[in-house]
Amino acid sequence: MNNSPIHSEQAATDGLRSRPLHRQGLYDDPKLEEVYRRRVDRLGMRPPSKFSRRLQVINYALMFGVGSYMVLYQDYGERRHCFTGLRKWYFGKVDRLWSLSTEEEKELRERGQIK
Repeated sequence: MNNSPIHSEQAATDGLRSRPLHRQGLYDDPKLEEVYRRRVDRLGMRPPSKFSRRLQVINYALMFGVGSYMVLYQDYGERRHCFTGLRKWYFGKVDRLWSLSTEEEKELRERGQIK
């Protein structure tokens, strides 16, 4: 067996590391230390607060909005880039949504709603 002072000192410090609250003198009673540890461990099991949850929802909405803006509306110049295909598809859908087809336009002209 090795009874060198370094070995016994390391074993002593390992024993102190396992009980940091006792080493600091915060709790002399092991029961109080156990109660404290249970309370601290239970803090991680709580559901998030209402404020925290609302903040998380707002954060996700902002991330979605900023990401959508960056992909669809940010000016990347005239060259092709990785979002070019998605932009063509999106703006094609938007144009079809806000414009009239020839049949719809003809029908509205017959009704007199368009000149």
